[in-house]
Amino acid sequence: MPIALLVPLGIIGGLVSGIFGITPSTHAQPSGRLNPVRDPNQVPTARYGRGEAVDLSLIVEEWRDRYPTIPIFVCSCNAETCGDTDRWPFRAYVRYQPLVALGDFNAAHNEDTGFNCFEMETGRRPE
Repeated sequence: MPIALLVPLGIIGGLVSGIFGITPSTHAQPSGRLNPVRDPNQVPTARYGRGEAVDLSLIVEEWRDRYPTIPIFVCSCNAETCGDTDRWPFRAYVRYQPLVALGDFNAAHNEDTGFNCFEMETGRRPE
């Protein structure tokens, strides 16, 4: 493409971006909304996996935004201790402590480590 044509296209693209609030630090989400690009180390799941105290509702919000068709399960430790420190969230839990799980596979694994899990929308058990 000739450089004389690239300059006007760059100006037009910049104007369109400015009008609609699109910057290099934003991108379209599957939902059609524009959201700021997140640092992968700062998303709630990464922070929780590092051992930070993160509100589980932030993890649910992150998953619903990124994986809208995958069911989310709420789990509660049903033993003296529960969990698998070899996989996310890399921590152990005590009786009645809550956890969330993305999808049937993860919820079923949590049940194998001492949790009771139920899908948030329907209340069904993992398959």
